[in-house]
Amino acid sequence: MPQAAPVRLVIKPLIPLLSYMTARYIGYHRKRLFPESNSIPADTQAQLRGFFPGSVLEETRIVQAVMPEPLVYPLVQKLGVKGLLEMSAIHAITLIDVVAYPEELPLDTLFHELVHVVQYRVLGLKRFAELYVKGFLCGGGYAGIPLEKQAYELGERFRERPTKAFAVEEDVVRRGQGGLL
Repeated sequence: MPQAAPVRLVIKPLIPLLSYMTARYIGYHRKRLFPESNSIPADTQAQLRGFFPGSVLEETRIVQAVMPEPLVYPLVQKLGVKGLLEMSAIHAITLIDVVAYPEELPLDTLFHELVHVVQYRVLGLKRFAELYVKGFLCGGGYAGIPLEKQAYELGERFRERPTKAFAVEEDVVRRGQGGLL
């Protein structure tokens, strides 16, 4: 009896569709939550000023909200994909320029999410969604997503030395041009 094809081979042709569905989820919820969102407080912006362009800090919005499970989840679960993020367990999610968080938003979590805001700005929504989906499916789950790896690496650098500024945007552009995202 032939063995089933690895999930990656079955899913790979579906990456464009799953990326499209992911981008739609992001865009829809960004639009839905934007009216309820607020600016990042001025004192928090001041703490992050050397890491992010002023426009990122001034234009990014934050909102306390619990995100619903994406409609694509049942489909990919039926295809054998494991390790999907439980939306009720996430600390925050970035929806282009709106950061939604369920309970509290510590500075290091906001930093991580602002890296994603920069990634969206550099890549655009469609490319971000494509790289996120491809990274998840081909990289072995959430920990294998290059976009997340970058956000965690830069976040760790920030945690270790929160007063030694570095340009997050330069890092995102450099990795994007080098094909590392």
